[in-house]
Amino acid sequence: MTPRKKLDVFLRSRKVGELTGNGLKLAFQYDPEIVSEYGAGSILLSLSMPLSRRKFEGPVVYDFFDGLLPEGQVRSHLAKENGLSTPDAFGLLRVLGADCAGAVQVLRPGESPEVPGAAIPMTDDEVTTVVESLPTWDLPNDFLVTASLGGIHSKVLLTRQGEGWAWPGRGAASTHIIKPAPLESAIPDLLASEDWALKVAAATGLTAAKSRLQIFGSREAIIVDRFDRASDGSRIHQEDFTQALALGSGAKYEGTSTPPSRLTRLANAAALHTRDDAAFRRALLRAVTFNVAIGNGDAHSKNYSLTLLDGGELRLAPLYDVAPTLLLYAPSNNAGHTVGGQIRLGYITLEHLVREGAAWGMDKEDARQTAVSALEALGSAASTSQPPERLEFLRKLVPARVEDLLIGGTARRQ
Repeated sequence: MTPRKKLDVFLRSRKVGELTGNGLKLAFQYDPEIVSEYGAGSILLSLSMPLSRRKFEGPVVYDFFDGLLPEGQVRSHLAKENGLSTPDAFGLLRVLGADCAGAVQVLRPGESPEVPGAAIPMTDDEVTTVVESLPTWDLPNDFLVTASLGGIHSKVLLTRQGEGWAWPGRGAASTHIIKPAPLESAIPDLLASEDWALKVAAATGLTAAKSRLQIFGSREAIIVDRFDRASDGSRIHQEDFTQALALGSGAKYEGTSTPPSRLTRLANAAALHTRDDAAFRRALLRAVTFNVAIGNGDAHSKNYSLTLLDGGELRLAPLYDVAPTLLLYAPSNNAGHTVGGQIRLGYITLEHLVREGAAWGMDKEDARQTAVSALEALGSAASTSQPPERLEFLRKLVPARVEDLLIGGTARRQ
């Protein structure tokens, strides 16, 4: 029998448990003193793995830890570079686990979660070279990829130091995501529209990641401030909805309209651990309403997250990866989640949104008022938020979609 290898799992720089595995079989166990301190059943690492003295095994463990890793071409490239198979989450975390989404670090036994001086200052030319080379890597010899972030798009994680950038060496916390425009994409102006949508979300009153556009050599890129990093660079814990629901990254798009919906399951499970369950459900419905109204065909379960506070309280994390994809590319018509029994963006109406909120336990009138107020705020914010000239049509189209929804219809695409 192949011996099971071990990795230490840290949360907020404190060891909370041990990940063991061989091949693709993973197991996780919390340290007994952590269970004693916080209490069995408390939420610390993941909604899908409440604190317990028993060992977690099987898909729930693989899905959570695999969800910390990138997908697609980026993952394949990193696996090849390190002599690993693409599905080998344990092997990839051994290399990339020093800086993950949230406050998680997965480290080799004996390795410290905090390494002074691990961030290596970079010149502007080095940053440009790294961004331009994605999805492959063109790095100086002493730069190793030791940080990981879920998702399919090519991106680089860097640490902001004053006015410059630094490479997050092993143990350093990255603070920003730089995502260049894909070399090949069916969706035109995706990054510019994402930057605009994030700014509109903030103007609407939703909590959203901060972003800006910048040119790096020949590549336009969006720079996103990591909302899972505090102003002092410390880590804030979060997990996406696939991890919270023990779903694999490959199942990020909901594939059925059979009730209960995925959002219903998430809302009901998370609300038990929120300070104000009614406020949590309203925040989630506002976020879903926003994504439907702007035509976001990528609002799947890896593009919504929960923030997990140290005391076990859950909150809805800021919006991120929001873009009006349907308005740029007509086939992008998948809502990501079933909303009131409907999965196609082009068929969702205000009544679907109300029905979805009611399925979470909201009073129907409360759900209606929540969705309507979110739509009205979006219509005003979109009409006054300036996009790049090539996307000027969004200032009229998104408010027009809002009006379509408010009068009970489906939202126009052009």
